[in-house]
Amino acid sequence: MTCLLVLDASSTLCSVALLANNQNWHITEEQPRRHAQRLLPMVDDIVRQAGIRKTAIQGIAYGCGPGSFTGIRIAASVMQGIALALNIPVAGISSLQAVAQSVFNSSDAQQVMAIMDAHMGEVFWGCYQREGATCRLVGTEKVGAPEQCLQEVQDFTGVLAGDGLALPALAHLEQRWAAVKPQADVMLPLAQQAWDNQQFADPQQHQPVYLRESVAWKKLAEQPSLLRRD
Repeated sequence: MTCLLVLDASSTLCSVALLANNQNWHITEEQPRRHAQRLLPMVDDIVRQAGIRKTAIQGIAYGCGPGSFTGIRIAASVMQGIALALNIPVAGISSLQAVAQSVFNSSDAQQVMAIMDAHMGEVFWGCYQREGATCRLVGTEKVGAPEQCLQEVQDFTGVLAGDGLALPALAHLEQRWAAVKPQADVMLPLAQQAWDNQQFADPQQHQPVYLRESVAWKKLAEQPSLLRRD
C-alpha cells in the first residue's frame, strides 16, 4: 500500500495531507506569514493522527507553484529536508492544477481555467481538462496582466476558479469559483497519479515553478537560502 505525504504553502493557506493504509488525512490552516512556523508541526500532527512512523512514508509531493514565492520556498525546504532524511523521492504538483481539481471534485465541469493572484498587478493562469478522476493541463501555465488573461477568458467556455478573480479587471466575470485556493488534500489524487506514473524523482534535482523567474531569482539573491545545507 502506497504511503504519500503532500504539503502546500503556495497561498495564504498552509496544508498537509497523508495517504496511508488506504485512508486519507488532512489538516488545513489559514496561516498568512506563518507557514515556516506551522508546516513541520502540522506534518508531525498528521503522522501522529494516522498512527504511522515517518519512515513509512514512501514519497513526498508538494505544491510547487506558481504562487507565493516565500511559501513555495518554505514548502520546498520542508519537502527536501524530510525526503533527504528518509531517502525518498519527491514530486511537484501545480498550484493551478490543484485549484482546477477542486472544481472538478465538486462539480460536473469539464474545463476549468484556474486564475491565481500573482500580486504586482499580475495573475497566474492555466486551463485544465477533466481526465478521469484528475485533470490535465491544456497549453501552458502563464503569468501576466489581468487584461492579458481576460483576452483568453473571452474565448473560454468552461468554469473560472481562483482568487485572481477578485481583482477588479476580472471581478465582473461569471461562471466563477473565486474562493478556491490550492490545498494539499486536493493534491493527493494528483500525487497518487504521479506515483503510479513513476514521476517522483530525486529531491535535489527538483525545482519549484515560479513562472515569474526574474523576480524569483532577484528575491532569492536577497534572502538567506532555506534550501541550503551546511
